[in-house]
Amino acid sequence: MPAPADVALAARLERDTVIVLAISAAGAWVLGGWRLAGGVVGGGLLAGISFRALKRGVAALGPPPDGQETRRISPVRAALGLAGRYALLLAAGYVIIGRLHLHPLGVLVGVSAVVVAAMAEAVRAWR
Repeated sequence: MPAPADVALAARLERDTVIVLAISAAGAWVLGGWRLAGGVVGGGLLAGISFRALKRGVAALGPPPDGQETRRISPVRAALGLAGRYALLLAAGYVIIGRLHLHPLGVLVGVSAVVVAAMAEAVRAWR
């Protein structure tokens, strides 16, 4: 079971990512219109899907939660689930850029929002 400090850090990181995405989308709307802002939001959705996929994959491969010691997932099933989630990411990226024609730079900014939030957390911890 993760330490309470780890859970709080993950919650702060998720919150800060949403804040960075909102500020970035607003700025993109002003600077480049709705396609750029939509790209930022789409990139944020891709990052969120990826984060959830990694979180579920790690939870499936790690030790079971307290009270669920009998629940085990096979490594093959975990690998197939993770591969399926990344196939979903690929399809979502195709739809965002190829079909909706949202701006690729906006998608890059949206995907990078979690990096900006992590840097803000690092600066906060350094102080």
